[in-house]
Amino acid sequence: MSRRLTRDPFLIFSPFLFIYSWFIVAHKWPKLYGDEIRYVDFAHNLIHGFYSPAAPHINLWNGPGFPLVIWPFIALHVPVLYITLLNALYQYLAVVLLYKSTKLVANHTIALMAGLLFAIYPNAFSVLPILYTEALTVFLISAFVYSVTLFYTKRKNKHFVIAGLLLGFLTLVKIIFGYVLILGLIVSVLAVLLQRSKTNVLKSTYMFLLALGVTLPYLAYTYRLTGKPFYWGNSGGMSLYWMSTPYEHEYGDWKVPQLTNHQYPILFKSAETVAMLKKNHSKEIQFILKHNEIEQDALFKQYAIRNIRQHPFKFIKNYYYNASRMLFNFPYSYSYQDGAIVTNIISGSLILFSAILGLIATWVNRRSLIFPVKLLLLISGIYLGLSGALSAYPRQFDVMMPALLFWLSFLASRIPNPTFRFDEEGDNIDDISLQDLSGTGIDIGNTVKD
Repeated sequence: MSRRLTRDPFLIFSPFLFIYSWFIVAHKWPKLYGDEIRYVDFAHNLIHGFYSPAAPHINLWNGPGFPLVIWPFIALHVPVLYITLLNALYQYLAVVLLYKSTKLVANHTIALMAGLLFAIYPNAFSVLPILYTEALTVFLISAFVYSVTLFYTKRKNKHFVIAGLLLGFLTLVKIIFGYVLILGLIVSVLAVLLQRSKTNVLKSTYMFLLALGVTLPYLAYTYRLTGKPFYWGNSGGMSLYWMSTPYEHEYGDWKVPQLTNHQYPILFKSAETVAMLKKNHSKEIQFILKHNEIEQDALFKQYAIRNIRQHPFKFIKNYYYNASRMLFNFPYSYSYQDGAIVTNIISGSLILFSAILGLIATWVNRRSLIFPVKLLLLISGIYLGLSGALSAYPRQFDVMMPALLFWLSFLASRIPNPTFRFDEEGDNIDDISLQDLSGTGIDIGNTVKD
């Protein structure tokens, strides 16, 4: 067997495709669960020629990206189990693309370790059997990382265009990336104005504009429905409301507005819990729910802003709790601790420790960071910063694992080999001096400055 074949990531990681598929078949719930119901309902809407119901009952709880992916299967009456098996393919391809991305800036060993760590990441398994957006999101982020890195190493505009299209579709799947696009575009424009070397920052500006262009049909649709520009969805207000809660023993996690005992996670069931939630929130929520969905979103935001102004330190504490939930899956309001948290503590602590070391190494080596790493740090930082301001859970953090592992792999590759060059197929060649980069088509100045 040739050396190149033994390093083919599609072959190396192929066992995980079967492991993921088996796991989905073994753990898929027989009925639709949680957000699965909403995604399937939106797919049915698309089959009937619309996305949201007409006013006044407008429903834009999530973007159209995922319903667009599953609607052909729903239209053909494919069983949900088989649609969910696509998650196995998404996760497998995400692992492969992470390896290929890392291989462009590091050696085979580091790329293999990054791929394996991502392939066995325990939190990924928790959402694989569910028809949720996370597996697709992870695939799109891995594909985006690969496209950006390919553009940097090969300087072909088609990779830049693909990256912009992927980021735009990712925004339609996870509408929080709409705000990432806007803030990223603002930062890129400022960087163009302030930096002397503008090649890569100009490209990033064009990429954000292209991604925004992908979302314009959806934004035009939401504007026609609501009369509000740049209206991505109506789910943010309620999430911000729960995140801003000023009451003790409430940690910013989301609760159903009906204030019943069926909360997530279902760890603490008692009449006392329901009584406390109703005492703290019933009056406000009953008033809000008398309005239509768009008005509810606006009212939830108004109450949230009031809470933040009146209790800023509690909001900061809730932000801290949100960050803790993204990494460690606790704390939850009025809930017992769960034994599964131990696994999250171990994995979350390793991630946190690695990220802290990575941030230190990034600052020390900031002048030699390559463009893909800078861009991914910008996007990841904005996304995670925004996620902390809403009711956040591990799956909000987990989708950024490809970007995190790519960043850490790049830093690891700089320890033994401070510089790299690339052959015609984009494979890394180690132990090359900086002067030798001049024959590869890579702009040395941009490598250091941009």
